[in-house]
Amino acid sequence: MRPGRRTRTLLLSCLVIALGWYGTETVRPPDCDVSFGAFTDANAQPLPENGKAVTWEELDERAYQQEVAAGRCEPPAARWRHWLDRHEGPTPE
Repeated sequence: MRPGRRTRTLLLSCLVIALGWYGTETVRPPDCDVSFGAFTDANAQPLPENGKAVTWEELDERAYQQEVAAGRCEPPAARWRHWLDRHEGPTPE
C-alpha cells in the first residue's frame, strides 16, 4: 500500500516545520568556549552565592554573558546564521 498524496504532503509539511523550528532556534556561536569555576559541596553542586542556590547552567550563562559583554564572543543568534557563517569561509580583505 503506497501512501496517498495527502499523506506525503502532510509528512513533507511536518519535516519542513521541524527543520524551520530547529534552524531558527537561538544558540551560542559554536566557536565561543566559556570556562568558569566554582566551589562545590560534597555532591559536586556549586555552593550558594549570597545565600541563593545556583546551578551549573546559571554559572555557565553568566560566564558567557560576561564574554559577550567583553567582546570576546558573539551574542546568540539563530542556528541558521551559524550554518551560513560556517559555509561562507573567510571574508576577503
